[in-house]
Amino acid sequence: MAEEVTPDRIMQLGMAFWGSKTLLSAVELGVFSELAKQPLDAQALQARLGLHPRSARDFFDALVALGMLDRQNGHYANTSETDLF
Repeated sequence: MAEEVTPDRIMQLGMAFWGSKTLLSAVELGVFSELAKQPLDAQALQARLGLHPRSARDFFDALVALGMLDRQNGHYANTSETDLF
């Protein structure tokens, strides 16, 4: 039986850039350095980084989904890896 042809591999490769771009943007903006000082809620972190409030929470939550930040009780913190490296 012939294997079904799907766009899955193409889509996976095309979207792989999104995660790395999100991580590199966080590094450039100083997200991990700011959170190394202490966990912060979205509003405080957004203000310290000078981000627009409309997109800041989505950005931080994307980093949570990628495993680069932890979020507990509305506060964002570095993971063990992002805190160390």
